[in-house]
Amino acid sequence: MSSVPRWFGGLTFATLSILASIVAFTASAGLTGSMMTASVVGAGVGGVVLRQLLRSPSTNATLAGVPSGIRRVFTIGALLLIAELLLAAAFIIDPNLARWEGRPWTPQRSNHSCASSYWVACDHIRSASDIYAEEIYSLPQVNAAAPRVGRPIGPLLIDQYEYPPPFLVLPRLIAAVSGDFWGFRRVWFALNLAVVVAGVILVASRFDRALGTHALWLTPFVLLTPPILITFLMGNVQLAIIAVSMIAMLMFERERHAAGGVLLGYAVVSKLYPGLLVLYLILRRDWRAVGSTAAFGIAFVLISIADFGVGPYVAFVTHMPKLLSGEAFPAFRNPSAIAVNESIPGLVFKLQLFGVPYMGFAASKVLGWIYTVVAVALTARLALRPAAAGREPLDWITILILATMRSPFLPTYASFPSAWLATLLAALTWGHSRVFTTAVLAWAVLAFTFGTGGAPPPVNAIWTFAHTVAAFVLVGIVVRMVRPILQVSPPIPRSLRPRLEAVVDQRSGALG
Repeated sequence: MSSVPRWFGGLTFATLSILASIVAFTASAGLTGSMMTASVVGAGVGGVVLRQLLRSPSTNATLAGVPSGIRRVFTIGALLLIAELLLAAAFIIDPNLARWEGRPWTPQRSNHSCASSYWVACDHIRSASDIYAEEIYSLPQVNAAAPRVGRPIGPLLIDQYEYPPPFLVLPRLIAAVSGDFWGFRRVWFALNLAVVVAGVILVASRFDRALGTHALWLTPFVLLTPPILITFLMGNVQLAIIAVSMIAMLMFERERHAAGGVLLGYAVVSKLYPGLLVLYLILRRDWRAVGSTAAFGIAFVLISIADFGVGPYVAFVTHMPKLLSGEAFPAFRNPSAIAVNESIPGLVFKLQLFGVPYMGFAASKVLGWIYTVVAVALTARLALRPAAAGREPLDWITILILATMRSPFLPTYASFPSAWLATLLAALTWGHSRVFTTAVLAWAVLAFTFGTGGAPPPVNAIWTFAHTVAAFVLVGIVVRMVRPILQVSPPIPRSLRPRLEAVVDQRSGALG
């Protein structure tokens, strides 16, 4: 690697091999329960990845093309990310190693575990008459309006399960091979980390190949912020669902419709909001992608019915209106949780914190449905007047931001798609234009939150409102980057496309 600084090549290879080792180590620890076996597997997988990187004929060319400024930025991000993930892996192996309260650098108490709700729901899915009943997950309370207290599971507290029944197809499979909750938690962490890392790398590589950007080297900054790291530790599936949805769209773009259908179908039946991408595909008349998603979505429903019957679906039909309105979420009984809610319907309850009257579920429902119309309209705009060739993933992630903001409750992990979009926009406009400056500032705002215990609820409500504003500033940039100049007939001659691309890039750089 004569044309590449040795330290940069070494850091790049070490980062990827360590990431692979962490995934393999935690997954093996969950499946076998043996730290010795997990250590051997983790070291082996890391070694294989390192060897493959060293043997790759294109590696040197890829590394040699990275500007010095990008190399320095990647170095900072990679070192911070690896340090954080090593500490995270230690906590996943043994949650008794450390305890903490909610602060900007740890914006959730260490005993909060979203993955615990998946495990408990898997355990009760065949026996409970209502899998959504709060008493399954919470201790009895004298005052039903008081904040819930989760049942303990070791040093952690069980979270409330609030997903559609088909989501449990994958957790039940993992539960079957992992044995107990602690094994399940380790495998779940490994799977989440692997899927999210794969998603951000694949999307960044797609930009680099299509547009000659350096998005790949900014990917550490998608993952290293405290809200994202804490989400990995909690085991919430939100990050993976967004990453899976983005990978599915890449698969459709490559005409691998079966792979894309499996991924997006599972995402839609698990969390509902990725369905806005299906609307995008319908408006784009990508019927093969739509049909594949629908077919595999139905397949997941049928698999779940064969596994645990229709009882959970009966309960879900009753529960779903409360999910849409937010009344199903015990978090709305807790001012600290209300303060970290970054969704649009959640703004109503933030106003309630400041004493504004009539700010309850009725007002939240109205605002939620008004926003739904806005989200659908913006999705239609992005579908019918799409970004120029090479920039399509900006549309996809923007649609996911719009979709997630419709949720009645969107806490710590809300910043993930927006931070991802900020890094992509920064890579597209690296070092120049107002878009670059705006993207960097938005990322800085999104990077930190005080968490449920780090600041008084009114202060936290204001700060997380800034997160919501930053997200929509980024959405606005993408919506305005629509480039109809390239949607003309007859097709633009290939020889003229570079000149037109340069002209439009100048226009895009003037946005904001």
